[in-house]
Amino acid sequence: MSKRQALLAFVLAAGWLTPADAALLPYEANYSVYRNGKLVGMLEIVLEIEDGRWQISSQARGTHGLARILRANDQEQVTGLLQGDSFLPERHTRHTRVAGVDDHWETRFDWEADTATVVHDGNETFVLPLQGAALDPLSMKLEMRRRLMENDPDLVFVMVDEDEVDKEHFRLLKSERIGTSLGCFETLPIEKIRRNSRRYTRAWHAPELGNLEVRVEHGKVDGDHMELRINELRVDGEAVRPGPGCNALRNDGPAPAVEAGDADSNRP
Repeated sequence: MSKRQALLAFVLAAGWLTPADAALLPYEANYSVYRNGKLVGMLEIVLEIEDGRWQISSQARGTHGLARILRANDQEQVTGLLQGDSFLPERHTRHTRVAGVDDHWETRFDWEADTATVVHDGNETFVLPLQGAALDPLSMKLEMRRRLMENDPDLVFVMVDEDEVDKEHFRLLKSERIGTSLGCFETLPIEKIRRNSRRYTRAWHAPELGNLEVRVEHGKVDGDHMELRINELRVDGEAVRPGPGCNALRNDGPAPAVEAGDADSNRP
């Protein structure tokens, strides 16, 4: 194992960090968006941390085909605090624009009052119970990664979904090795449980990358199939160098490497 490979294993295994700390390493990830196998757009997700606060920003934009013609754009952002091992979102916003039509959602979390105030397009307001644990879709990404670090993760989440609060159930599938633009990874596939529905959602999380999603699939049986595939990744400011593909690995091959210096210099 090279010095750089050893550094990545050291940083991402994060044996000296708590699970929440490990999930909170700042990163920048770039994904390609496919519809029925054809490239239609790009997605960028950025996690920033400053003065004990965290912020996740997500932007998807249409770059090919009809999505480009309609100038499809989706921007989402959440800011919050870390309390123990819990991620507490404070303000979540989402702005979707397609063919010149805008859709705005804003959610403010009041943890003392245990309520979330949701405003839609500036004229509809909903006050919802947080139930002491509700999350928005972006905060759930952090919480999902933290829980996957546990031996027996609880995969039931209370979610603020626009104008209502619902429980969402997921299940962990058998580990699977998949190829990506960053190389081959052993992944933890997660599937959303839906009853009496033809829709499906699956995500592949790579433990070597702090349980970050490297592939996501969403769609409807006999309908459109959407897919996200990771292209590029920077962890704590350092680029992850692509590793070998799955065909090049016999058993457990080397992990991708971060372009960085001595491991001790990156330790807080």
